[in-house]
Amino acid sequence: MTHRLSTTKASRWAVGMLTLILLGLTHVALSNTGGSGADLPEPLLVWCGITATIAGCAWAMARQTIALSFSARLMLAAAILLTLPLFWSPSPDWQRDALPRLAGLWAGMTLYILLLNCHFSARQRQYVLWLIAAAATLQTVYSLAGLWAPFLLPEAGRTAAMLSPHIGIGVFQQRNVTASFIATGAAVLLWLAADSRFTLMHEAREKRRRIAIFTAIVLLFMTLTLLESRTGWLAGLVIWGMFSGIFFRTEEAASGLGRWTVRCAPALGIAVGLGLMNGTITRALQDHSDSTLDRVFILQQTWQMIALHPFSGWGYGGFPWSFAHFIADRAQPLYLEMNELTHPHNELLFWWVEGGIVALAGILLLLAAGVMLFLRRPTRHKLALLGCLLPVLLHMQLEYPLYQSPAHWLVVIILLSFADRLDAHERPHPDMFRRSSLRLLPCALTVLALCGTGLVGFTFWQNQVLIHFQQSPQQYASRVLRLYDTRIGSERLLKDRALSWIVRYQASGNPDDLQRFCRLGRRWIATWSDPDIYHNLINVEQFLGNGTYARQLRSEAQRLYPEDPRFS
Repeated sequence: MTHRLSTTKASRWAVGMLTLILLGLTHVALSNTGGSGADLPEPLLVWCGITATIAGCAWAMARQTIALSFSARLMLAAAILLTLPLFWSPSPDWQRDALPRLAGLWAGMTLYILLLNCHFSARQRQYVLWLIAAAATLQTVYSLAGLWAPFLLPEAGRTAAMLSPHIGIGVFQQRNVTASFIATGAAVLLWLAADSRFTLMHEAREKRRRIAIFTAIVLLFMTLTLLESRTGWLAGLVIWGMFSGIFFRTEEAASGLGRWTVRCAPALGIAVGLGLMNGTITRALQDHSDSTLDRVFILQQTWQMIALHPFSGWGYGGFPWSFAHFIADRAQPLYLEMNELTHPHNELLFWWVEGGIVALAGILLLLAAGVMLFLRRPTRHKLALLGCLLPVLLHMQLEYPLYQSPAHWLVVIILLSFADRLDAHERPHPDMFRRSSLRLLPCALTVLALCGTGLVGFTFWQNQVLIHFQQSPQQYASRVLRLYDTRIGSERLLKDRALSWIVRYQASGNPDDLQRFCRLGRRWIATWSDPDIYHNLINVEQFLGNGTYARQLRSEAQRLYPEDPRFS
């Protein structure tokens, strides 16, 4: 009885928090004048929601033993392997830069295990699927407004739309990230349309449900076409073909109307999108030709880096610095405006190039766990969930959506947990719950998650100070210098803190302020790369009489940025 009550409370808390995140926090548009990807304010809000979900679920399970499925055990082993290379990364600053990624990995693993132990009812699982579809539909409306009516968007959305005209970038501020999220929602809708298990008994309600699903699928595929995102196009075609194959025949598992919805609604959406495009598919692909060549170049250079250090890797957190110097410090330097690259646009290569053979083993173990989970005993249910995951999985091989949007990571965790339902022999025996004593693991997870929620919330508040600093440096420089480094978004914080010492010097005239800038600036360029920091460092070092070091910096900047006239 205690077990049943705790899992009921946990599942209700999880459903409530997922509603808040997927229908609320994911779509909040906030002003931003610096930072990108995970450093944007919206992802921090979503992370607050995720950690609060973990805290509530863990506390609801405080009197039960948390069970692990076979797949969960494999994934935990993979997460340990992926964490180990952190301990031999050569620079403490590199390690600090890698910490948020590993924290996100372990937060996702923790949520995954807790969701497994919630034991959602069939109605709750279906409700969560509708949440994902609704969230994608909201992003579709947001993107279409950015394309055709930016004046309808909130102020932050209008600003982003003005900076990227004719591109429906969505609240994620990157159209490929928006496209893969929309494609995930489209896949969920295709499943809801085709699978007869989702059919309502009430005829009138079922008719309205089918009309809503058909309309939403058309809208989502139309938007995918208009976004002109190759990632979105690929994901849309793959899920269309996959769900058409899964529900090819009319059987008990697939309704006839649903089967025709899966076949016809995407085609209609694509046709409408093509009719509304400003140009043709061929022209859109030609516009992306330079980007394609850049991606091929990045993959080639990353593979060459792996070939140099295949076993130890280059060090967690060091890819931005390592890649920039790898292509610059050679007999014939290469320069394609990629010296500020933070990711090789392929998740497997990213872990391998930084973490070496141990990280590669972790990724391969994750892959093996996924193959066993979905394909060891494949059912329509599991294949449909795999189809819903494919847009994000494909995007991970082309870019880095999980670092730009925790909402993507959350959806992956939800769908994995739905596919990996604990078998009867893997669940704790009811006799284990007769005692009402508190369990150590759930209580520890609750404390850690609450601390994480507070830390992320505090980082979100500090992020607002950095935004104000970008707008009014003189007014907010002193406040930036008092901010605490939470190890989340350190790149932007440390950069703005260094620049604040220059701003402070302009008011005080104290050379010590410039010395402090130099110390921070040197540390910063040892992890990241930015021509403005190099330029400021060179000028300040010359002003302070450190001409030899200034010349060394200029020589390094010339190799990194040969086309920048400031270093010629």
